[in-house]
Amino acid sequence: MSTASRAAERLPATIVAVTAVVIATIGLSVPSSPTARDFEECADWAQKISLGAERVARIMDCGGRFAGRRKVGGGYAYYDLLQNRSFDIAGPNPTAAERTRIYSEYMRFLDLQRRLAALAELEQLVAEEPQVETAINFRSPTTKPSKFKRCMIEGSLSCTWMKLASAARSAFASSHKAEALVNSR
Repeated sequence: MSTASRAAERLPATIVAVTAVVIATIGLSVPSSPTARDFEECADWAQKISLGAERVARIMDCGGRFAGRRKVGGGYAYYDLLQNRSFDIAGPNPTAAERTRIYSEYMRFLDLQRRLAALAELEQLVAEEPQVETAINFRSPTTKPSKFKRCMIEGSLSCTWMKLASAARSAFASSHKAEALVNSR
C-alpha cells in the first residue's frame, strides 16, 4: 500500500479527532453558570449563551444542580414525582430535615396506597360472593336441589371434608346395593 493511500484512510479519523477536540475545548471554555442562585437563574443563563442540543444539556444540568423551583409569592417548592405533589422548601435544594420530612410523607403515601388496594380487593371479593349466592339460589326447576349446601370457597377444609364424606357415602351405598343384589339371587 502506498503512503498516499494510507494517508487517505487516516483522513476521516483525523477529522473526527480534531472535531472532538474543538467541541471539547468550546465546552470547557464556557463554564456552567457558577453564579446562579437557583434553577431559574441557571436556566436563563443557559438560554442566553447556548443553542440547540447544548442548551438542552445545560438546562438539564441546572435541573440536576437545583431540585427546587421558585414560587410566585417567594420561597421554593420541591415537586416529588413519586407522590405527585409539591413540598415547600426553604432554599433551591431541600435541607436534610426537609428531605427527611418528604421521605416520611412518602412512607405514609405508600401505606395509604397499600390500604386502598387491600380495600378494593376486599370489596371485589364481597361483590363476587353475592353473585355466587345468587347463581346457587336461582336454579332451574328441573334440577334437584342437593341436600348439602354447595361449597362457597373451593379448596377450603369444610368443602374438602364435605366432598370426602359424600364420596364415602356413595361407596358404602353402592356396596350395600351390590350385596342386596347378590343375596336376592
